[in-house]
Amino acid sequence: MPIVLSAARAATIPAAAYNRFCAPPPSQDNAAAAPVTLTDHLHRIQGHGARMYFTRNETVFNQDDPADQVYRILSGTVRLCRYMPDGRRYIVDFLLPGDLMGFVESPDLPASAEAVTESTLIAFPRICFDRLANENAAVRTQLLCHLSSNLLTAHQHMFVLGCQKAKERVASFLLRLADRMDLICGDRLDLPMSRQDIADHLGLTIETISRMITALRNEGAILIPNTQQIVLRDMAALRKLAAED
Repeated sequence: MPIVLSAARAATIPAAAYNRFCAPPPSQDNAAAAPVTLTDHLHRIQGHGARMYFTRNETVFNQDDPADQVYRILSGTVRLCRYMPDGRRYIVDFLLPGDLMGFVESPDLPASAEAVTESTLIAFPRICFDRLANENAAVRTQLLCHLSSNLLTAHQHMFVLGCQKAKERVASFLLRLADRMDLICGDRLDLPMSRQDIADHLGLTIETISRMITALRNEGAILIPNTQQIVLRDMAALRKLAAED
């Protein structure tokens, strides 16, 4: 799946801004110097990106907006969601600090993004990533891995929605969040999203989410200090329930 530099998109960015964001790194005399990685590039251009602040439930971008920006989450949590004409909502995923969004192989964004909590993002012109991918094989590989990871996540979520029962879906959701946060058994998992958010992500009702969380507590798999935190008391039991062991 090649990443192609679009001349049409390049024309929408002033030359000065394009050069500032997309200029290659300074040349190095040492031929054995390591190639610039995606993380290196993000650190190098972070000071030139547009820093953006969003309050709780504020929209970052809308579905079908032009996919001409790539966003990196610095703090907070963001949900990607789609709305049906009758107002029903499906939450595609939750994004955490360090995640990228907006890097898609289509001219328009396939989902809307909303701040779950107060969030800080930094926005970069998409054209920069296209050019960097064309010029740097290491970064191109990392960007393709990012797209592949998104595809694998979507496939896993299709399995959760299509094959798992309600309690299994909740267990899978908690485990995925825990894994993304590098938590281990006994750690406390913060849940910045609401029960309704979780319900709209797992295709369940808010009442079912509450019942399943209570059931997991009664079975000893989790503890519930408060509505925004869960203690992962028995991750082996959660993994068995989610068919991950």
